[in-house]
Amino acid sequence: MREASIFVSNRKQSITANRIKNILWYIGECYILLRNDKAKYSKTYVKEHTAIHFEDFLRFRLVEDYLAKNKNLLKARTSDLDEISFTPETQKEYIDQTDYKQKTDKIDIFVNKLGLAQTWGENEDKIYFAIECKRISNLSDTSRYIGDLLKFTNRSYIEIRLPFEGQLGFIESHSLSDRQIVEEINGKLRHASHITTERPLRPCHIHPDIPGTYKSIHRRNTNIKETFSIYHIFLDYSDIVTS
Repeated sequence: MREASIFVSNRKQSITANRIKNILWYIGECYILLRNDKAKYSKTYVKEHTAIHFEDFLRFRLVEDYLAKNKNLLKARTSDLDEISFTPETQKEYIDQTDYKQKTDKIDIFVNKLGLAQTWGENEDKIYFAIECKRISNLSDTSRYIGDLLKFTNRSYIEIRLPFEGQLGFIESHSLSDRQIVEEINGKLRHASHITTERPLRPCHIHPDIPGTYKSIHRRNTNIKETFSIYHIFLDYSDIVTS
């Protein structure tokens, strides 16, 4: 019985991980489309003509202009994600493990319709993958990036949030590389007393033309201390973001 249970658990993890990797591959494809379109996003224009924070604006453009419109690329890669949906700024509920209160979880990019209902034995609408986004203009911005990671560890999610999280960094400086950023993050994680890191950020091959992809493994600060993985994508926006 125990061997059968382990087999089922491993199969669930394998199927789910494969779905997530395909989604991240698709993000890479959309980033390439964005670059091919020679997209430019002006901080001054957004400040003067909108009431949207610039980080939110970058996220909206990625989701609305690319992820939501080019799903045929993902469907051509796998039929498992034919119904996938990408939504910016969705809210779900969670239990905060610091004070055990039920609170609102604001999700930067909400991904559902993952074709995992049978695998997880739950209604399709109750299963989702979350991606948090951060602008990175200098190494000090990694503190805000790690702030999102801390949220993952301190929250007990009410619906089925997969044991895989996504973090996306918009690199806005020519002088910064994803390797520098990852070294800074890993250094801070070594001294983060409230984050249990089973494995720091290590390179993870997702897309042949997107080098800045990494994976880390952590443990939630819940009663059962379950482990979860984070896929990190760092995209070079230094030629895309303008003053």
